[in-house]
Amino acid sequence: MCGIYGFISTSYDRSVDDLVAMKNSLRHRGPDHYDFFTDSYLDYNINLGHVRLSIIDVSSNGNQPMTSKSERYTIVYNGEVYNFKEIRTQLEIDNPQLKWRGSSDTEVILECIEHYGLEGCLTKMVGMFAFALWDKTDKTLVLARDRIGEKPLYYGLQDDTVFFASELVAIESHSKFDRKLDKESAVGFLTRGYIPNNYSIYEDIKKVQPGTYFKLDLKLDGYKGKLHKYWSLEDVVKNSQVNQYKGTYDQAQIDLERLLISVVKDQTISDVPLGAFLSGGIDSSLICAILQKHAIKSELLTFTIAMPAPGSNEAPHAARVAQNIGTTHTSLELATSEIVSRIDDILNSWDEPFADSSQIPTYFVSELAKKSVTVTLSGDGADEFVYGYPDYLLYSKYSKYVPLLRVGLPEFFTILSKSYIGRLLPRISRVNNFFYLLKLIKKNNLGATLLNWKNKFRGSKLPIQSHLHKFAEKFLSYTGPQFDYVGYYDVKDYLPNDILVKVDRAAMAVSLESRAPFLDHRVLEFLIRLPLEYKIDTQSLVTKRILKDILYKYIPKEIVDRPKQGFSIPLTYWLRHDLKDWAFEIINAIPKNSEFWDKDEVVSLYNDHIHALSDNTERLWNILVLELFFKRKKLLHHI
Repeated sequence: MCGIYGFISTSYDRSVDDLVAMKNSLRHRGPDHYDFFTDSYLDYNINLGHVRLSIIDVSSNGNQPMTSKSERYTIVYNGEVYNFKEIRTQLEIDNPQLKWRGSSDTEVILECIEHYGLEGCLTKMVGMFAFALWDKTDKTLVLARDRIGEKPLYYGLQDDTVFFASELVAIESHSKFDRKLDKESAVGFLTRGYIPNNYSIYEDIKKVQPGTYFKLDLKLDGYKGKLHKYWSLEDVVKNSQVNQYKGTYDQAQIDLERLLISVVKDQTISDVPLGAFLSGGIDSSLICAILQKHAIKSELLTFTIAMPAPGSNEAPHAARVAQNIGTTHTSLELATSEIVSRIDDILNSWDEPFADSSQIPTYFVSELAKKSVTVTLSGDGADEFVYGYPDYLLYSKYSKYVPLLRVGLPEFFTILSKSYIGRLLPRISRVNNFFYLLKLIKKNNLGATLLNWKNKFRGSKLPIQSHLHKFAEKFLSYTGPQFDYVGYYDVKDYLPNDILVKVDRAAMAVSLESRAPFLDHRVLEFLIRLPLEYKIDTQSLVTKRILKDILYKYIPKEIVDRPKQGFSIPLTYWLRHDLKDWAFEIINAIPKNSEFWDKDEVVSLYNDHIHALSDNTERLWNILVLELFFKRKKLLHHI
């Protein structure tokens, strides 16, 4: 696990200074080694940088930037390719004269591209990754990202400079980068709690989308560049309807368990200590049980966090699971005072506004694990295709009415009450927030932007860029099992932009690598193919049916059969008590003439919450996070 960064610029002579500044901003992602690569073509200066967290082949043979033996390709790469040994073996069969300098997966990727071409290599790679590849012969720069989006990669053009990096903080540190706030992204954040789709919080900077690579051809197109897809979730879903799993439920359990065992074994490859996060829930318990029984030869270290009251405490559940499967378990009971004293530093670990409050325990459990290991496995990514989220049950219950809804999406959302929409689509719409945000945001062009986002959700005929509207269109025109398109939306947006951002930034802030076996694309493709009744018992509405039945082979049902909790923290309580003064200080600092907020409305929202007149937790938290970002980046109210 590492950090990558770089830029291409013309007529510029401060490359080294900016490379150093970008490197310094990312040292938390790679404290073990750093280096740069530079090249030139006509007036273009090509600069690639890398900071390394050594996991595979910790010797200098694995250092980056790394150049292929032919000297044609140079790569900076972040992630792990779990099947690199199989690719290496195939390369040796196809090229008997091939000699290796070390045993890193980076070297295998380079030679794989050399012999099978870029897309030929990408389709062979199984893992999480983001890389930048400079082709000295063709004068092209490729920025590629893994299929699901586990590893981040930002890019963009300002004036005569193309930037790219694992985190925005590296791009910000470049002397030629102009921090121009993207208003639509800020609004998108307020409605969801994360920056959606391919946006970033800054104008001109985007995310390379999962399963995609961006190619810049300096010979032919200069700075224009083109996006290419090498893996498509849409195609996987369509193919799953043609090639749906035909075996019995019992056979599906056997096949999925075998696949998970294989994937977990693949993800234990490491030359440094490895452990696992264990919450005591279905997903993490299954990963840990498989690790303990099938994959780990030494003791398995597991970690969990006990949140202070009145939050939900998963630690006792995790301890029972750990005792049952025999792991060496560590649990840390957090004190509210410690969390409050570090809240600013923790939130600063996210380089753009991010308001999933489970980021707080995720940060602390990562910090705890880092004291003993450098790599952890987690249960992230299972929910999207096995009915893991509670609201998926509503989709199951009402999906039979979808044909009736095809008379028109706008009419559908018009007749539903606000509260019902909020229950039906809690992570997709955040509809209730629109009405509050309209009060909180100044009635200027930003308010119009917010209204436009509301109209996008309601099926407006206005020009639309939001993926949400595309999802709605697909949902209403789809004729197969409706569930797959619920998971489809979450894998396209919520998973890469919320869950995976949370885990990546929290873990990398403490130089820890986190791996998620459920996000292996082969597992997702298998789960998509399963019939609906294998994922949920439609009579009893038991969710995650197949995962639970596999887990019960390892752990008694009574130990793990409980409602889904996730990393729940007592944020509502804290904002009324322990964080009340902290929140007031942030809100009070909003200028009366703010170009962004109607301060009186924001203060009213705060007062209603702390006096328990209403629960404004989510809205208030999003405002606080955005205000902290404005202050930290010196963008306060300059919209």
